[in-house]
Amino acid sequence: MVSGFYRRHSLTLLIFCIVALPVLTLLGERVKSDNNIETWLPRHSQVRIDYDSFCRTFGVDETILIAFEKPFPDSQRLTALASRVGGLHGVRTCWTRQQILEMMFANDVESDVAAERLLHLVATPGGDLETLLVVLDRDGVAQRGASVQAIRDQISYCQLENAVLAGGPVVATQLDHLGSRENSMSLFALTLFICFVLLHLNIGCWKTSGALMVTNILSIELTLATVWASGQQMNFIMGSLPVMVMVFTTAAAIHYIGHYRREIHRAEGIGRALQAVIRPSLFATGTTVIGLLSLAVSDIGPIPQFAIAAAYGTVYSFLIGVFVTPAILVAVRYDPSRQKGLQTRLERFAMFVVNHPWRVLVPGITITLVCSIGVYKLKSLIDPLEFLPSQDPVLKDTLLVKETLTSPTSIEAVVDFGQTESSFVERLRDIRRLESLLSDDENVCHTLSLADFFPAEITEQTFSPARLMAGSSGSGSTGSLLADGSRLWRVSIRLRDDSPKVLRRTVDSLRERCAEFPVTFTGMGPLLEQAQGDIFDGFWKSFASAFVLITIVMIVALRSVGAGLIAMIPNLTPILLVFGILGWCNYPIDIGIMMTASIALGLAVDGTFHFLFSYRSVVCDHGCRYRAVRHAVLQTGLPIISSAIISGTGLLALGLSPFRPTMRFGLLMFCLLIAALAGDLVLLPAFLSIGARRKRLQQPAPSAPAAQNRAA
Repeated sequence: MVSGFYRRHSLTLLIFCIVALPVLTLLGERVKSDNNIETWLPRHSQVRIDYDSFCRTFGVDETILIAFEKPFPDSQRLTALASRVGGLHGVRTCWTRQQILEMMFANDVESDVAAERLLHLVATPGGDLETLLVVLDRDGVAQRGASVQAIRDQISYCQLENAVLAGGPVVATQLDHLGSRENSMSLFALTLFICFVLLHLNIGCWKTSGALMVTNILSIELTLATVWASGQQMNFIMGSLPVMVMVFTTAAAIHYIGHYRREIHRAEGIGRALQAVIRPSLFATGTTVIGLLSLAVSDIGPIPQFAIAAAYGTVYSFLIGVFVTPAILVAVRYDPSRQKGLQTRLERFAMFVVNHPWRVLVPGITITLVCSIGVYKLKSLIDPLEFLPSQDPVLKDTLLVKETLTSPTSIEAVVDFGQTESSFVERLRDIRRLESLLSDDENVCHTLSLADFFPAEITEQTFSPARLMAGSSGSGSTGSLLADGSRLWRVSIRLRDDSPKVLRRTVDSLRERCAEFPVTFTGMGPLLEQAQGDIFDGFWKSFASAFVLITIVMIVALRSVGAGLIAMIPNLTPILLVFGILGWCNYPIDIGIMMTASIALGLAVDGTFHFLFSYRSVVCDHGCRYRAVRHAVLQTGLPIISSAIISGTGLLALGLSPFRPTMRFGLLMFCLLIAALAGDLVLLPAFLSIGARRKRLQQPAPSAPAAQNRAA
């Protein structure tokens, strides 16, 4: 009945898909991209609550430093540039170093004291840089890319081509450009082309291979259209979604073709192949969705978005890969080759495994266990600079400023004097004493507060209340250092080393030094440090819960506790091998790399289900584990190998990306796919072959007429 449906309606089904594709593509291309660093940060933690409160109180100002190496431009041209940049929409202020000094001189700050206070903010000890400090307002932060480009345009207009731009908005703009869909389109096209060529080499038919690649695109665009309809946006993590959907769709199609090759000459071959592939594919899809949705509880914004969108994509991959592929094979009249050479080599391998399982298991388990120790050495890292290519001009400019002047990451200290009746001068003195304590930390290179714009010795007799308030409520850089009258004071802290581990120790040290003050530490630095811990801990917790749930599903599907536990061994193998090696190599795990484990788990489960369902069919029919393992390797080996090689080699093309998260994703996914292949076709068959003995199958009793004829 199923075969008849496809013979009659395959063309109609394919026409419907072709008509739907441009509509889905139009919707999918409308998905916007948002790579703002804020989306990586914890959403509901106390650290995020403190940061949001800080932004509401003092504004969401972000700074851009425009620096010039020697020979410096003349002061008039710098002043003209500062005036033009300061007048741009989205820019709150733009100050030259000399203008900041003049603000201090207006409050009777001595010249040598003022110059010292600007060290590691806009001035270097050796005078190696001349700088302008640009502060963006809320509109400028919301449109970072436009603001940065407008500043570059003004620099070009003033003919100051040797300018160096650094700061959070500059890095975020470059990351958004490198991680955009438009910038990665050529690499994705290369991935599709490689998969197409490898599909042809595996299938032996250009028309079938091309049609299957169109179904991959259909799955991808259907997923992206769903992302658009749900109001989500693309980001660094979501950028891996199209590739993941392509891998799952390709795997489902190849598994169906593997069964179709054996059933094509039977009357109901299409239906029999569909019946053979649908159960393992359905279970694999369900367990993969469970694994992905377990990530949805994360407090890091892009991870739940990826989990939900990937769950959509997994379901679409199953539906299109399993149910549209038969229509393609019927429409193009696909005639599969027997691939006798590959089958012969696979049969030799299967005989070796079932006859010598311990020769396979001992080295395999040993290597896996040794690598697994490295998992305990893993460490996470969220550093926007790590995402930039090593030769990127923005990275070079940022490192120049970081090494010469100051770090781009800051810690913000907010002092709340509450309802105390201390005067403005008394509070200013307390802030100055707090700055002294902060500066005593060896990792602090600069602190900035409103107190820095007043002389060292200040009394209410020498400075009238009107003059004090005029100096404290000035526009621009000093206006955001005080809030709620004079109740809340802000101290901005710059560090010598802003690496995550040092950052955590520094924050703890500062809290201890300033315990007597009513101070709260916040800012982008503590948020990034908190995000690293949340990503690392949350991921492994969600992975562990997903693994437990998938194990339960595996036990239910196989109707055996022992078989279900053994079946999960190949699912752990790629994670332990690849991530263990990364741990041994002290390679930091960023937010993009962590997501590859979920995809690897889904792919490993997919191959495991196909292998075990084939294995169980022989065990149930004949009760011979020896024949069952051999049969499962021969029946599912080529589809599992083909899907891993095709998908993995296609993903290697992403290793050419200048955007580091994409490059690491492609390389790591290739390694995980090969490791999953070893788990499904090496370790799992060897475990099932332990103690297996070949049974002699009884021949059916001859019928009476046949017996009489032989007797005659």
